[in-house]
Amino acid sequence: MKRTFVPHPLDLNIVDSSCRNVLEDWNLHLKDFHSGFAVFFEANLLSLALRSHDVRSCIRQADWIFPDGVAVSKLASLHAKHPVERISGPTFILKACEYGQSRGWKHFFYGGTPESLEVLKRKLREQFPAIIIAGGYAPPFRPLTPEEDAAVIKQINDSGADFVWVGLGGPKQEFWIQAHRSALKVPVMLGVGAAFDFHSGKRSWAPEIIRRLGLEWFWRMCSGGRRTLFRNLRCVSIVSLFLLKERIRASFRKRSKS
Repeated sequence: MKRTFVPHPLDLNIVDSSCRNVLEDWNLHLKDFHSGFAVFFEANLLSLALRSHDVRSCIRQADWIFPDGVAVSKLASLHAKHPVERISGPTFILKACEYGQSRGWKHFFYGGTPESLEVLKRKLREQFPAIIIAGGYAPPFRPLTPEEDAAVIKQINDSGADFVWVGLGGPKQEFWIQAHRSALKVPVMLGVGAAFDFHSGKRSWAPEIIRRLGLEWFWRMCSGGRRTLFRNLRCVSIVSLFLLKERIRASFRKRSKS
């Protein structure tokens, strides 16, 4: 699978492919994967990675880093020197559920609340009648005890799932996957952020036209209340400044070669 390298301070290989090509590649090689780790690298995670060595280190361990959002897509495109397609977590989960229906893919969902998780599973079954949901677990809002954690690991492994979708929000979900990947016997684990809330109806997903224009960040900023507003403003300022610096560096590199 083609990737684009984004150098220091990130030092990340970002997937340069389409959603369809990713799914087709996974279908060919799924049984060869062992505890694969997929990150949907969006602006908030980018801003955290720029400020935290632990976040950067965790993301670097991923097998697939997808450009989720305009900012990361533009960043990857800058280094690839051609447009890099966005692959959004909330969209990808629907595409994978649809694609996997005829291929016997089994899905496990980790995250949300017991109520929202049940709604999510019901709505996915309504939208994709042939989907195989191997199980789900909504963790409490506290750290699990070692006994609870071991029981969840056993539940996931016994389910025979091909995909574990983790909806804890970033970077918590990425740290969870990294901490558990050696114990989980599943081909692919993916952190999909707010996808559980969007597809269960718990939170409002930006309209399709907003998503196509790459303005989901603006939608969240306007609809999430004061706390979300200030958090998103900080994220936007950090990411915008970083992209500006990268554009300037790219311009200097281009001039030096000419």
